[in-house]
Amino acid sequence: MHACVFSHQGLGDGINLLALSHNLHLNGWQVVTYHNTLGQMASWFPHLEIRPYPEAAYIGTLLVEYDCIFVVHNDTDPFILSLVKEGKRRCPDKIKIFYFYPSTRVVNEPYYKDTQVNPKWTILKNICRFCENTLHLSKVVYANGMIPPERWQYRKYPKRVVIHPSSSRLSRNWPEERFLEVAKHLEDREYQVTWIPGAQGVYFDKIPKESVGHFCHLSELAGYIYESGFLIGNDSGLGHLAASLKIPTITICRRKTHAQLWRPAFSNVGVVVTPPSWVPNLKGLRWRDRYWKYLIRPDRVLKIFNQLSLQTEIK
Repeated sequence: MHACVFSHQGLGDGINLLALSHNLHLNGWQVVTYHNTLGQMASWFPHLEIRPYPEAAYIGTLLVEYDCIFVVHNDTDPFILSLVKEGKRRCPDKIKIFYFYPSTRVVNEPYYKDTQVNPKWTILKNICRFCENTLHLSKVVYANGMIPPERWQYRKYPKRVVIHPSSSRLSRNWPEERFLEVAKHLEDREYQVTWIPGAQGVYFDKIPKESVGHFCHLSELAGYIYESGFLIGNDSGLGHLAASLKIPTITICRRKTHAQLWRPAFSNVGVVVTPPSWVPNLKGLRWRDRYWKYLIRPDRVLKIFNQLSLQTEIK
């Protein structure tokens, strides 16, 4: 069987969808993953082919060339919308659509029955259950097949903590001041803190410039995280990357329902921090959603960090 997998363009999306590609590969499928930046990590996935999105004119060829086409729905991407529309018109059984939306109303999406995503499960669990229950693959693993190149050493610097204070949306960002408070406590305990501000780094003007990591290539950033002891950050792709590398990870997320679906799930040495459930989130008030940034306190994050630190020392 010859298949292709079209992911969202976010790093976390791609890291998760490679679990589908990896499981297809393990069962003898020829598979190509389409993602515009993960090709920079090709050396970490030597058994998988990763290509950037093709031109829209290539859609007709795709529909003929592949036996199965797996697509993560994206209502803002013209290419994906065209691929789904044309694919469902010409060969509806060949193209399967994933709706990774944290809402119970996902069952109302037009092609929901293709993959039957359960928003109470993680993305990784949904993918693996799909491989088991729909594709009936004989071998299914909860992994994406990432293989660190030999030049990198796992947790070489156990006292180095990577902090990633940005995400794809400003509304998902825990306040800079709270990250700085966490960093100060860690540095007082002789941890080395490295900041990876991401594309929105311009918003973080209080971060010490000498502590900011600069990486021109995604593979170099992955290697740096792989050699670090911990990662603390917002709900973002770097959390999924760190979890894939079995690096202890704390992910700060504004909403539990979102975290159920999107939390990093490749490792059991990670914790997702959400606002306390006892805070009301009634319709029209939404106190938990409105004030989540202040309901998650730095001392709570530090307490979880201490727990993770003890767990990794025991191991």
